[in-house]
Amino acid sequence: MTTAPTRPAPTTRTARRPGGRGSLNRNTSRVVGWALVPAGIVLLVFFLVPLVALIRIAMSSWSGVGEMDWVGFDNFVTALTNEPFYAALWHSVVLAAIGAAGTIAVALVLAAFVSSRIRGSSFYRVLWFLPAIAPASAVSVFWALSVQPRTGLVNQMLGAIGLGDAHAWLSSPDAAIYVIAFVIIWHGVGFAFLLLLGAMEEIPVSVNEAAALDGVSTIGRFFRITLPLIRPVLGIVALLNVIWAFNGFTFVWGITQGGPGNSTEVLPVLVYKQAFVFGNFGPAAAMSILGGVVLLAIGLFTLRGQKSTGD
Repeated sequence: MTTAPTRPAPTTRTARRPGGRGSLNRNTSRVVGWALVPAGIVLLVFFLVPLVALIRIAMSSWSGVGEMDWVGFDNFVTALTNEPFYAALWHSVVLAAIGAAGTIAVALVLAAFVSSRIRGSSFYRVLWFLPAIAPASAVSVFWALSVQPRTGLVNQMLGAIGLGDAHAWLSSPDAAIYVIAFVIIWHGVGFAFLLLLGAMEEIPVSVNEAAALDGVSTIGRFFRITLPLIRPVLGIVALLNVIWAFNGFTFVWGITQGGPGNSTEVLPVLVYKQAFVFGNFGPAAAMSILGGVVLLAIGLFTLRGQKSTGD
């Protein structure tokens, strides 16, 4: 009597074939790892090493030459109990807020006009981007001369329409910082305009056409469709402009050098004076680290707010 052959019991695992998906994933991970090595070296050389050196200076007393004397956290305590530090930090925050808000507002309007295919839009693309390619130092000198009383271009234009030509904005502690904010906006609009325009032109035409058929006005489509769809790009552009305006050394130094008095002295200018004018490299390094921490907190808060809004 013969018995029927029995089938082998099914197994839960199957043998992996050589060169399968697991091997492919390992090879891909290895390639990606080697590709990241140059970036890691650049990060180490140009960020981590200078950061360690900056912390070392911040915890020392050093005039720029000779040996460093270790003082621990004394420079940080001095900065945090120093009124000029808080004044400079406040001026940096004010410039960052006004500069970023003004740049985004103007860039949004310009991008909306060009994306709507107004007549001459190709020409406006080039025209409105021109200020962005001008050197910041040259822009600072130009506007510093343009707002001079009587001889400046701005005052001459105001005098021609009967508004007076003797306005001394840069001599006023209350008005000088707004002149710098205007220059920051004027210079930064072009780059923000191109980024926002690119985001707007990625919106499908069918979306706006459907909204128009539903009776939504042009302004309504801008606020209800365009702005929500470009929100990721808008958040990045806003963050970049906050960083650039906060660190706006060139414009402040080229226009007022922190004056009149200390009314426009931002944190980078204060750090520069402490280090290269007074030779206090330790306190200057401590102030720059504290300013970096504040800027990092602002950036993280902005990104976190953008993420939570997107969710």
